[in-house]
Amino acid sequence: MKKISFLLVLLLGMVGTVMGGTCPPGPPASRGNGQVAGVAIPGGSRYYMKDSLIENFDCFEQLSAWFPSYFHSSNSISPTQILVDMAYAAQATATFFNVVAPTSGNYTLAVRYAYASGLFPGITVRPEGIMVNGVVITNDMQFPITGNFETFEYVSIVIPLNAGTNTVQMFNVAGDGVSRVDVLDITAGGTPPTCSGAPNAPGGLSATAVSSSQINLNWTASTAPSGCTVGHYNVFRSTTAGFTPSGSNQIASGVTTTSYDDATAVCATTYHYAVEAVDSVGASAASTQASATTNACPMTGSVQINSGGPAVSPFVADEDFAGGGTINHANTIDLSGVTNPAPMQVYQTARSGNFSYTIPGFTAGSSHMVRLHFAETYFSSAGSRTFNVSINGTQVLTNFDIFAAAGAKNKAVIKQFTENASSTGDYVITFTSVVNNSLVSGIEVQ
Repeated sequence: MKKISFLLVLLLGMVGTVMGGTCPPGPPASRGNGQVAGVAIPGGSRYYMKDSLIENFDCFEQLSAWFPSYFHSSNSISPTQILVDMAYAAQATATFFNVVAPTSGNYTLAVRYAYASGLFPGITVRPEGIMVNGVVITNDMQFPITGNFETFEYVSIVIPLNAGTNTVQMFNVAGDGVSRVDVLDITAGGTPPTCSGAPNAPGGLSATAVSSSQINLNWTASTAPSGCTVGHYNVFRSTTAGFTPSGSNQIASGVTTTSYDDATAVCATTYHYAVEAVDSVGASAASTQASATTNACPMTGSVQINSGGPAVSPFVADEDFAGGGTINHANTIDLSGVTNPAPMQVYQTARSGNFSYTIPGFTAGSSHMVRLHFAETYFSSAGSRTFNVSINGTQVLTNFDIFAAAGAKNKAVIKQFTENASSTGDYVITFTSVVNNSLVSGIEVQ
C-alpha cells in the first residue's frame, strides 16, 4: 500500500532502460511537509506542489539525479515558481494532509502541469493515481503531453471530500509519471477552474538608477480576464536593448506588488528591463521595455563578499554575481587549518552551480590578492565535487576538490592568488562545474 500522502506528482520521465551514471548521495529530503494550508481561489483552495510532502525517491542514473526533484519554471504560478518533477520514480508520492472542505461532498481536483517528450518521445500520455483519505479514487488519471515544459494545462477529476481536514495524494503508478506539476486546485461542486486566459501586459514600466548597484522599477498593474486573478509578476533584465524575456534572463519571480528594486546591478552599466504578469492560465505578453544606467563605479580598495549569504562583518552580503544558486548548511566549521579565516557563518553559506562574479572599482591593471574561501558542507568523500576557477580569463584552479584540499568535511580551506585587475578595473571570477556543482563561500580582493 502506498502511504496516504497528498500526492501531486511531477515527472519528466518515462519508461526506459536505466543507463550508466553515478548518482549523488541521497536520497534527498522533501522541502515541504504537506501541512501548508490552501490559498483561497474562486470557489475553493489552491495547493502548491512545492509544499507537498514528497516521498519514495528513486535515483535515475541516466541523469545522475534523484526523483522526485524540484525545478524552476518561469510560467509556474507558484509564488516562488518552484514545482516538482515526479519523473523516473516508480513509487513516488506527493502528499498534502491539510486539504480543508467546508462541507462533505464532491469536489473538482484540477492539476496544473506541463511536459515535453523528454527522453522517451514515444510516450504522449502519462498516468497518475489519486488517493483521498486512504481510498484510491483512480489508478489512471491521464495527463496528455503539453509539448513544452513551459506550456501548462489543467486536467481534472471529481473527488469526494469530508467536511473539515482531508488527506489527498497523487502517486506514481509507473516510471513514466507526469512531469512539472505546478499546483492543485480544489473547487466546490465539481466545478473546474473558471480562468480562461492570461492577463494583459503590464504598462507604464519605468526604471530609475538610485546607486552604483541598484535600479528601481515601477509599473502599472495588469488586469486579468473574468474569473482570473493576477497572482504575481516576473521581472527580466538584459544589457541588450530589445531582448526576448526568457528563463535565462529572469531576475525575479513571485513579485506581488507593482515595483521591484534590482540590487544586483553592476556599476556604470546600462540595463534594459521587462515585466510579465501571471495568472492561473499563464504569463502575459512582456511589457514595453525600460532602461537605466547605474551610477559610476566607486573606487574600491578591498572587497569582502559572503557568497550566497547575508552580511557577516566585515563581509558584505552576496553581490556582483551572475548565475548559480545558494546553499545554507548550519554546520560547525573547523577553521584551524587556515590563516586569517572568514567568520564561521561565511563558510556555512555558499553560491553553487555555474556562476561568475564581476567585482568592479579597481585601478586598471593594478595588482591585488584574491582570496577564495571554501568549505565542503555536503559531500563526505573526495571526488564528489570538482570544478574549475578562472580569474580574468586565466584558469587558477583545475578540477579543484574542496574535500580533498581540506582533508575533511566541514573544514575551511582558502586558495589565494595575486592577479591584476582587468583593463576596466574589474575582477571577473568564473566557476565552472566538473563533477556536481561548483561552490564558493567567500571572496576577498585585497
